[in-house]
Amino acid sequence: MAEAKLRAAARKRLLAYSAKATQYCRDVVSAKIRACKWVRLACQRHLDDLVKSRTEEFPYKFDRVKAGKACAFIERFPHVKGRWARDGSLLVLEPWQCFIVCSIFGWTKKENGFRRFVEAVILVPRKNGKTALAAGINLKMFVGDDEPGAEVYAGASDKEQAKILFNMAARMARRARGFREYFGITFAKESMYCVDGGNVFAIVIGNPGDGPNPHCFTHDEFHEQLSFAQYETAKTGMMSRDQPLDLVISTAGIDVESPCHALQEDLKRVLEGIMVNEGLFGLIYTLDNPEDWKTLEGAKEANPNFGVSVLPERLMADVQGAIQRPNRQNSVKSKNFNIWVNAGDPWMDMEKWKKCLDPEMKLEDFLQDPCYEGFDLGARIDLASRCKVFVRADQDAKRHYYVFGRHYVPIDRASDGEHSHYERWLNLKPAPAMIGHIGAEIQLAFIEKEVQEELGRFNYARLVFDPYQAMQMQQELRLQLGEGEQTPEELRRVLDIPQTVTYLSPAMKEVQAAVYSGRFHHTGDEVLTWAVSCVYVKADRNENIFPRKVENRINKIDPASALFNAFYPALSAVPAQASNEMFFV
Repeated sequence: MAEAKLRAAARKRLLAYSAKATQYCRDVVSAKIRACKWVRLACQRHLDDLVKSRTEEFPYKFDRVKAGKACAFIERFPHVKGRWARDGSLLVLEPWQCFIVCSIFGWTKKENGFRRFVEAVILVPRKNGKTALAAGINLKMFVGDDEPGAEVYAGASDKEQAKILFNMAARMARRARGFREYFGITFAKESMYCVDGGNVFAIVIGNPGDGPNPHCFTHDEFHEQLSFAQYETAKTGMMSRDQPLDLVISTAGIDVESPCHALQEDLKRVLEGIMVNEGLFGLIYTLDNPEDWKTLEGAKEANPNFGVSVLPERLMADVQGAIQRPNRQNSVKSKNFNIWVNAGDPWMDMEKWKKCLDPEMKLEDFLQDPCYEGFDLGARIDLASRCKVFVRADQDAKRHYYVFGRHYVPIDRASDGEHSHYERWLNLKPAPAMIGHIGAEIQLAFIEKEVQEELGRFNYARLVFDPYQAMQMQQELRLQLGEGEQTPEELRRVLDIPQTVTYLSPAMKEVQAAVYSGRFHHTGDEVLTWAVSCVYVKADRNENIFPRKVENRINKIDPASALFNAFYPALSAVPAQASNEMFFV
């Protein structure tokens, strides 16, 4: 009887961790705890998945006991830095940290019990305890995960940074009562070993090469990495592990071309539901309004450990100093508020974009309307797109735009392991979101044949190309339409649009205005939605804008470029219901 009571009490203690994590999510979603949009979305995802896990269709479940065991394991280690280390205090997971650990270790696959999340991206300002948390997670993966021959690596761009995480984990392991004796841990200068199990915990600098077979790889301060080399090598090395963990921990940096910023933007799209990646967990602690960095409320929003490890008086003193000395503002914004200080602005409010969904739209309803079609066919080995735009007027003579995209990708690109979103879009039911071309490159002849077949079906007003793309296709279409060098410019239907602010800025501004006012209509095209979310802008001194993307090999804006190309001539079109005559610029 006594033993049963002890087991019941132990189980209750374990379940308390997941209750703490879930309550944190409820408090964030209900605004009881102030947090930015990305934290709210992550918490809502957890709560929604708890509901979905009760259905047969959802392949994951939340194992509260496994979640609790991971938290309890980490809380057996002592603090090794700061005021808590003086008296040997043990780690105590704050609610937000409990949410991270419970999510990583608690969400499992129903079919085999393996962990759901194989990648976690945690972006949080400095001094919020992320290194101690990561050290605890790494020690759990090192000897507490029942993984024979577990290899755990603390990776960074340089040796000193990699040693920060490893040294903290090593000190925690040395000072934890009974830990090294129970697991048989031996220590070297830059590594730890569990000899009986063949487990290793070591540091890695830069690209580790193809040798390691990581069970856990942590990329510390990933914003300092100049390429995806270490990240990609770690992921490919994990292929033979049943439930590995690729952990990214970082604050914001100043280089928006960095891999870290690219990962952040991918995570945002997953949290918004624009992309699906059930194996990725992530949190981004920052500000909804970047200007709030000057305020106490902003400090609380961006720093989940505000008042715990982030001392209010110290942080606000730094803020006041940066207000008075502008040359310090970028450092305070990036390090204390997790704001990318050199980033352009996301061009589109994706919540407003989603509200423009019109699932009842059918292309057949626009056969008589003037059609403006834009093309982006430059990426021969990746994504290519064309986009039709139709213009109609409502009862108040306001212009409404109706958009239909069509997208193409080489099968080799979709199945290369890096573009799983392409593969999913190719297999969407009842109809794919993109067309696959066999081989390694886009078949322009196939696209041209499609367009030629549509010349007699649609009332084409303009077919608009980048001047340097698919020139042979443009020439063939001009011949089929009877256009030659003597055809007046105003009567030509196959046009070149220079890719400059003069042409693209007006088109982008009208797209945005139409979306925000509800005059833009799309079918829910997932490829176009994703591309629009990838567009960033920086206004020049005249408030002109130009589409750009955060550079990495995953993000693409080609479908959005096709939309902008179509929109420029559509700006001057007389709406179909306002005139029965086709109007040319």
